[in-house]
Amino acid sequence: MRRTCALMVASAAIWAGHRPASVEAQEQPRVTVRVRQVAGSTVYLDVGTRHGLATGDTLDVASDSAGTPSAKLVVTASTETRSVLTFVGTPLPVHGGSHITLLLLREPAEAPPPEPAADPRRAASARSVASAFRSGNLPTERAHGRVGLELSATRSATRSGGLDPTTATRTFATPGLRIDATIPDAVGGFRLRTNLRLAYRYSSDEIISPAASVRVYSAVLERDFRPAPVRVALGRFLSPVESYSGFWDGAFVRLGGDNLGVGAIVGFEPDLWNERPSAALPKATAFLDGRIQGGSWTWRGDFSAHAMRPRDSLPDHTFLGVSQHVSSRLLYLSEDLQVDLDPAGGWRVTWLQLRASLSAGGGFRLRAGASRRESWLEWSLGEPFAPRSDRVDAGLAYHGSWGGLSADWSMNRDDIGRKSRGATAGYSILRLPGTERLGMSGTVTRWSGPYGTSLSASPGLTLALSPAWLRLGYQYFRSEYLQRTLTSNAVDGSLEVPMGDALRMSLRGRFAWGGTLTSQSLFVTLYKMF
Repeated sequence: MRRTCALMVASAAIWAGHRPASVEAQEQPRVTVRVRQVAGSTVYLDVGTRHGLATGDTLDVASDSAGTPSAKLVVTASTETRSVLTFVGTPLPVHGGSHITLLLLREPAEAPPPEPAADPRRAASARSVASAFRSGNLPTERAHGRVGLELSATRSATRSGGLDPTTATRTFATPGLRIDATIPDAVGGFRLRTNLRLAYRYSSDEIISPAASVRVYSAVLERDFRPAPVRVALGRFLSPVESYSGFWDGAFVRLGGDNLGVGAIVGFEPDLWNERPSAALPKATAFLDGRIQGGSWTWRGDFSAHAMRPRDSLPDHTFLGVSQHVSSRLLYLSEDLQVDLDPAGGWRVTWLQLRASLSAGGGFRLRAGASRRESWLEWSLGEPFAPRSDRVDAGLAYHGSWGGLSADWSMNRDDIGRKSRGATAGYSILRLPGTERLGMSGTVTRWSGPYGTSLSASPGLTLALSPAWLRLGYQYFRSEYLQRTLTSNAVDGSLEVPMGDALRMSLRGRFAWGGTLTSQSLFVTLYKMF
């Protein structure tokens, strides 16, 4: 495994050094967007396939519109107007309300949502984009997407037995094919969006069953009827308006323009982690969403009512959701609230999240948040609500021309009053002194709880190979839990290689050791964009 990984990385590096000059000179389209929400290394954005993103894309990220890329994001889920992305390697210090610049892999079919304007020229531009959206006079969308071949392979060895130890070795390999495509005017004026993955999951001890896997994340027909305006979607999709009802096999209808809309969704909850349709859990949602643009601020919000009616002995689930977001050049505020109907009687707040960030000038930004969670246990025959969890957090970030620094603190409390605390510090240096292509980034995290503590550190080096990108990293982890100490280490390397003609390759190798476990992993992706 290690020999194979080394040969593939070396071959890719040689290949990267012999690309045509025209590929290196190719200019990638950029889009600057406001971060809607951050959860760990996951980032939520209000841009999607219409704006040049597609599930599976690995994007360069910069902290400003003209800056040098300093991090990588992978698009893990995307709808027409929303995306969920996860950092590859060390995250860029970002937070809800901040701006980041994405280097796209394809030209967008539509401009991203307009940001609050600070001068008349930007205000006029924002109004023209919104007017084009309402009237339906958008740029003609072309068929686009990607087809990718993927391979993940892991070999692990676990030792146990004390004085007479034994070693159990396991091997896992998953070759797969991913198809992510958007086809305008596919059937009767409807646009087709599909995202699926076919894979074969091999395990040396045959513990994975079935081995063949077909995962359909989205397969939806959509159409905008103008000048009504009405939007219709049929198939499997993630709710594009509110963030409470999740995935659907059903139908979506929305009446209204960009500033005000009302609609409904009816259908079923997909079964087996979105792999196959099921009629076991019918559900329905009604929603109202809106947007108000001020001179230098924007308000966005949505209200939704939900009903889930399982066709077995499980209790009915009825709940409401309200989200609001206010943003300006200096301040960002957000609120998410879910209220559930308790089968025992009355209404119960099951999710409340408040977020705020404030520009303090000079590149500094403050952020804070608080949340309470009592998730509905969908398949529970007893108490339908999970134990309550409360969280408060605060942080400070600095962004400069040389890179950035961040520091965050959080405290969690469970339903019986036990507390845990965590602190994370991060740094990013775009170019080390005396170099043009070498950067450095990393994070350090310490956590303490009622039963133990943990410490982790992940420094890394990045090298821009124009246009390939290489990262080498190290991870250290130490925990003391119930008077038992565990220490582990890992080294990894990742290489992104644009190979011209919309063809890209990604390689990642990882070797981990510590305690009773060692493992070697290899991840390879080769995909073609169209």
